[in-house]
Amino acid sequence: MTTQKATPYLGILATPITHTPPFPERSYYAYLTQAGRKIGLPVYVVLPNKIDFQTKTVIGYHYVNKKWELKRLPLPSLVYDRVSNRKKYLSAIRTLKSIPSVTFLGHVLGDKLRNHNHLIQHAGIAAFMPPTELITSIQVVKNMFAYHDAIVIKPMQNSLGIGVMKLTSKKETHRAEGRDFRNKIFHRTFPSRAALLMWVRSQLKVKMIAQPYLTLSSPGGVPFDIRVLVQKNGSGQWNETGRAARAGVPNGLTSNLCGGGSAHSVPEFLSKYYNSEQLAQIERDISYIARELPPFLESRHGRLVELGIDVGVDRDGKVWLIEVNSKPGRASFRRIENGAYYRSVRLSPLKYAYYLKHSRQGTGS
Repeated sequence: MTTQKATPYLGILATPITHTPPFPERSYYAYLTQAGRKIGLPVYVVLPNKIDFQTKTVIGYHYVNKKWELKRLPLPSLVYDRVSNRKKYLSAIRTLKSIPSVTFLGHVLGDKLRNHNHLIQHAGIAAFMPPTELITSIQVVKNMFAYHDAIVIKPMQNSLGIGVMKLTSKKETHRAEGRDFRNKIFHRTFPSRAALLMWVRSQLKVKMIAQPYLTLSSPGGVPFDIRVLVQKNGSGQWNETGRAARAGVPNGLTSNLCGGGSAHSVPEFLSKYYNSEQLAQIERDISYIARELPPFLESRHGRLVELGIDVGVDRDGKVWLIEVNSKPGRASFRRIENGAYYRSVRLSPLKYAYYLKHSRQGTGS
């Protein structure tokens, strides 16, 4: 292991795993380290459990000649935060953020309910959002059943569709379906609403929210959504860099690719199910959300670098805002349009980092 002189660099703060090298998304990070060399911005992968705050150094991983090299480095001047297990490494992340010489490209969003409460303050965006309540007791679920035959409950923190469940209770039908906390698809039926509610109570081991169930699926029962990726560009401005339709498995609940879903071109996919008038309105609504949401959320939350905005379209053509993610994946864009968007969606954070490097003056972290 060699020691690097104090040259400003971008540190990709990655999630530690038991592997060699010890972090995920290795191909993406290798791509960024190589691209960084070409534009004159060194890029290293750093881990929150490998930061020495006493010496103000960290072990950095750099991809050179088809292998990862390790170097002892000073703390990064810029940080691209990709850590997923935030609770475990929160102390290290907070300490790193508190150092004046370190600037984070963006601050990771909080839980689903906090994001919801921010966004409903924008009247235009609120019109696309389903009613959402924190489940403080099973009574919240019971009350929602008074107005809706079917509801969805989901963890405030989890992603990838894990723990998202549809609950149905009408007449003689009482069932639960979705993905459990081990990401396994399940279907359960119950003899009564009381039995269903008793089972739901046993699932409330983490904080969850409840929403009315929206029919965000094709007439054939294939759930789908549209991932809209918005990112800061090389001028520090928000820019939409790609859209992809994601379709899940038939009669499933979510459309996540990791759960067996597939990616499609948005116009091609939607044209199967909506007429020209509906398609034009869907386009206007999605473009409005993509334009209005990033700067508004940033004004309430603090600096952001990129957002994955997931929208659904019901069978009447109404657009719904489902979720916003500040650490979005990019797999969908590799699979559509012959990868036409893929280069830009991967490079945008690096271009924004280069912009910050040359323009930040007392912006803080």
